[in-house]
Amino acid sequence: ATMDGVGSEDTRTMEEKLRPFVDAERDFVRFQEESKHDAAVKVLENVLRAEQETVKQMEGHVLSSLFERLAVGYNTLGMKYLKEGQIDMSCKFFEKAEALTDPANLHLNPESRMVLRAVTYNNFGCFYRSLGKLHTALQFLKKAQKLEERSNGKCQNQAGTHLNLCALLSQMGKHHEALEHVQRALELLEANPPEVSAGSSSESLVIVAYFNMAAEYEHLRSPVEALRSYNAAYDLCLEELGEAHALSTQVLECREQLRQRVKKKQPTR
Repeated sequence: ATMDGVGSEDTRTMEEKLRPFVDAERDFVRFQEESKHDAAVKVLENVLRAEQETVKQMEGHVLSSLFERLAVGYNTLGMKYLKEGQIDMSCKFFEKAEALTDPANLHLNPESRMVLRAVTYNNFGCFYRSLGKLHTALQFLKKAQKLEERSNGKCQNQAGTHLNLCALLSQMGKHHEALEHVQRALELLEANPPEVSAGSSSESLVIVAYFNMAAEYEHLRSPVEALRSYNAAYDLCLEELGEAHALSTQVLECREQLRQRVKKKQPTR
């Protein structure tokens, strides 16, 4: 299309205007599947830059799926760089995700925006926890929790947030609060069992919850409850993972250690 003069009218049909975005999304999906996460994000950033005039004119949530994918891409990269220990890069992508999911971004449909903002805050929580900034991590996880409670069950990760809060509060020595969060996580998981697909880690979320619960009961000197939680975790391990699985071995070891300690404490007759 030739541009005759800057103020020229864009005569393309809606379908033509949207084509570059559709193509970019398709490329994004392909790159993500190939684990080329940097390239995936670039392809979306490039189309938004090249088509910024069109973007400004777009009404409603026509481009929501593109912005949703970009927010997912930023979070994926943030976690990737965090795992690699590239702290500055990691932070940059979480900040981009935070900016993209701001309430001022009217391109995103409000429900998706809220879900993705909660994911971003959750990841910021992991980020600051890994830096040892536990209080900052706690603020972000609480923000994620608030958003998830407002989203009327649209957020899939509510139980995960409670488990993250449990681990963090335990690290801060706040074991009563940690126990409350792991109990809430279990309630959520039991009310809405995660969809279990082959090789997915969601089935072990319930195991992790019982395992964490046992640890908190140990901290709170409640060996009977701790053993009950270890037993629940181990039964699920055998059922879902088999006894050779690393998590099964770990649960079993912790349970046996607790049994030995309880035995030692009992007065000999």
